[in-house]
Amino acid sequence: MTHTKLDSDRTLLYTPPNSPSISYEVTTIYYRAGYSPDDYHGPQDWSARLHLEKSKAIKCPSLLTHLAGCKKVQQVLATPNSPHLKRFLPDDQVASKVLATFAPIYPLDQSEAGKEARKLAQSPDSASRYVLKPQREGGGNNIYRKSIPPFLQKLPETHWPAYILMEMIEPPPLKNAILRNGEIQRGGVIVELGVYGVCLWKDNGEILENLEAGYLLRTKGDQSEEGGVAAGFGAVDSCCLIDR
Repeated sequence: MTHTKLDSDRTLLYTPPNSPSISYEVTTIYYRAGYSPDDYHGPQDWSARLHLEKSKAIKCPSLLTHLAGCKKVQQVLATPNSPHLKRFLPDDQVASKVLATFAPIYPLDQSEAGKEARKLAQSPDSASRYVLKPQREGGGNNIYRKSIPPFLQKLPETHWPAYILMEMIEPPPLKNAILRNGEIQRGGVIVELGVYGVCLWKDNGEILENLEAGYLLRTKGDQSEEGGVAAGFGAVDSCCLIDR
């Protein structure tokens, strides 16, 4: 904020401190931080985010895109019998087929689905099939299986709706070797595939680009619940395609 300003048409202008007579238009803003509440230490940080969001520069991600990737949005779309997916997939048959591929995700609020989830989460037997997730990224924030009931007992009930309850994905058993921290580790592994997408649109909602943009394959030991590569739980892997 100290070295930028918005002009009348929302153009974000940057003035280098060592060249006060020159200004450059900022066309793209890439958020390396700003995903966690810990990144905002006071009103000045929130004002800086608002300052950038008000500009017409391309944000990666914009605030709306950031919110669209939240676990709460995933839950709203993936709760069993959710009607919201049809907003984006008007064909009922297509929406039903896509919904069937989702791992069931529940709220922990006072809705009917939320009340059912609270029962599942508080029973050690049923909780063993679930993971409790807050709206945090990067690994190390989730509560798994039988750790869920005691965690909820200590958490004020007013805070429960900040979490979602997701059924664990149980992949088939595999054995492989992982090179991690300079050491080869052999044994049971779990492989997770993430696909990147790019979407570019105008303020009026007109989509200019919407395409697949690569993938990340990560492998971790089957005893690890977490999977983040940057957090040190998983290792970057590559696909080996075979002709059956």
